[in-house]
Amino acid sequence: MPRFFFHVRFDHLNRSRDELGLDFPDVETARAEAVRAARDLRGEFVAQGQDPRDYAIEVENVSGELVLRLPFSGLFDA
Repeated sequence: MPRFFFHVRFDHLNRSRDELGLDFPDVETARAEAVRAARDLRGEFVAQGQDPRDYAIEVENVSGELVLRLPFSGLFDA
């Protein structure tokens, strides 16, 4: 089963790196997990006074190739 790494990107210089990754059968399942994670993180960002729309989750495969970029601005109005 393929392994995917979920990084949280703030801007072009800053991102938190997922060093462990998670196994999913395909990119579509990894995308569903990224959406779930974004919804979970939204509350944390708001609680810290940060706008969640400034963030994105980037999903890479084991080769380090970007397979998905999910901007929070596409998920949340405010």
